[in-house]
Amino acid sequence: MSRQIDAVIFDLDGTLMDSQPPVLKATKEALARFGIVASDDEVRRRFGGGSQNLMSFFLVRDLGEARADERIDAAVEAKNTLQTEYSTAAKLLPGVVELLSQLKQDEFRLAIATMGAGSVARRVLFHNSIDSYFEAVLTADDVTRPKPDPEILTTTAERLGVDASSCLYVGDSTHDLDASRASGMPFVLADTGLFVDGQRRIELRDRAIALGCPVVATNELERIAEIAWGD
Repeated sequence: MSRQIDAVIFDLDGTLMDSQPPVLKATKEALARFGIVASDDEVRRRFGGGSQNLMSFFLVRDLGEARADERIDAAVEAKNTLQTEYSTAAKLLPGVVELLSQLKQDEFRLAIATMGAGSVARRVLFHNSIDSYFEAVLTADDVTRPKPDPEILTTTAERLGVDASSCLYVGDSTHDLDASRASGMPFVLADTGLFVDGQRRIELRDRAIALGCPVVATNELERIAEIAWGD
């Protein structure tokens, strides 16, 4: 059977992993070192564009731009260090191992494209014993422009040696959807509701459907293998 998709590229947090506990804990603890208090919902709303953007938002909001510029590097380092420390609390979503195994059996190329820090992503993948499935793992450390810019997706496709149009990108956020469209990659929305919830989740799901993108719920991630085949 012929197919148009050669590679499946995944976001990580909220797509393959329930990483809310370490992300929220690390972010809030890091911000607290600078006297900043943020709620879980506030962190969720800003999550997805990388640690630099996430921490910068709260620093500017509470300290002003000048003081934020002075502290951003230390804040990002603190957040990433803490998240790496807490990363073993991130758990695979149901069906992920079965999905990856099926895609490998079907000879799809697999990769990760996440705006998380490299140290965090690699530790999470190793701890959950799925690192061996992926030929490439690209993170915020590998690009200069965060999602929704398509840089990380086009760079991942180049690393795999395939055209962007023959890659399927699976993500859970508006940033993921926008990056995939800008890169020319077909998109699947993993509608897990972990980092995108409430009205934002409804709007994202409706937008994905309107654009003709498949939407899979948390309990049906294994269906992505069929979507990759074009079924």
